[in-house]
This record gives sequence, structure tokens and C-alpha cells, in this order.
Amino acid sequence: MITVLVALAGGFGYWIGGYAQIQPPAAYDNIKGAGYPQPGSSGLLSGGEGYALIGKLVIGGGGFGIGLFGGTSPDYNSSAGVSGGYFSLGYVLFANDNMLLFPTVGMGGGGLEIIVNQSKGGSFDDLLRDPPTRIRTSSGGIFFKGGLTFLYRYSFILLGITGGGGYLLTSGWDINGNETTNYPQGNTPVFWIAVSLGGGWWGNKAE
Repeated sequence: MITVLVALAGGFGYWIGGYAQIQPPAAYDNIKGAGYPQPGSSGLLSGGEGYALIGKLVIGGGGFGIGLFGGTSPDYNSSAGVSGGYFSLGYVLFANDNMLLFPTVGMGGGGLEIIVNQSKGGSFDDLLRDPPTRIRTSSGGIFFKGGLTFLYRYSFILLGITGGGGYLLTSGWDINGNETTNYPQGNTPVFWIAVSLGGGWWGNKAE
């Protein structure tokens, strides 16, 4: 029955790519306090979403990764990233044969990772005995998101733009896979604007 409904109403999927901004997490202050360069709070987003249409109801989900711009110092460089996946529900605000506009809200899981690498040269044996420092710290938790998407259809090809925001509720931090105590507190808001490219179809039941 659901298969029949989806066939009648439509469905589509698309890649998304664009610009993202996060509110710097408290862990950035710890990174700076330890003498390492802070990563950036903005970067590039890449991901994908897929939805089925049942009448005006939009059901689906997606996932994303954000590579934040890095930080550098004479001896170290740092990088960070945010990733997540989610289930989403939405509702069609406007639709015709070629255009679709809908908001969505969703929930899933996500994570934040920070990596610090030491820049260090030397002979092979020296670096084996005293290797460069590499620190990987990460945290994860529940991810909430909301967004607004506009799609334009030419035959079965979709072009669009999407924007939104999310909130990553982190719980605990590890360093190089080791659990820590007295870790930094706080959650991480995320915002993005992106273009989309994909394929799909919708019928008059969405209008």
C-alpha cells in the first residue's frame, strides 16, 4: 500500500554542497589553552537527502559532513569536522509541475572531531623514536535539525537550494580513543546554505 502511495505522490533524492558555520565549541578554548592553534568555525558541507511524498507529507532523511577550515602555527596544524545523519519529516508549502518548496524537521545522531598534528622533520629513525604529536579528540550525541528546501525540476533532473540549522548535543569527549573526565561542556549549533543536484518526480497530489 505504501509503495502505491509513493508511486502516486512522488519521490526524489539529491546531493547537497555548500557553506556551513558552527558556533565554536568549548573544546576550542581547551585546544588554545594547551598551546595548539584553534580550527576554524566555518567550512564546506557535503551530503545527501532523499524523500518520499505522500500527498503533501514529506518523509525521508539524510546525512552530511562538514570539513571546517583549519588552523596553523609554526609547529602545529589543526582541523575539525562535524558529521551527522537524521530522519526528517516535512510538509509541502508550494508545488507545481516544476517547483517544490517544503520545510523539514529531523532528529538523528552526530559527532564533532578535532585533530591536531605536529609539524616535525628529521631522519626516519629519529622520528620513529620521537614521533610527531597527533591528537584526535571527538564527541558525539543527538542531532536536531530544521531546514527549508526549494527544488526546480527539468524532466527528472532536480536543481535547488536549501538552508537550515541544527543543534548537536554532545556527551563526553575522548582523546585518541581514551575516555576523559572533566571534559569541556556545551553543545554545538550548526548553520548551512547549500545548492542541491539530483533527480526525482512528483505528481499533482503534492500540489
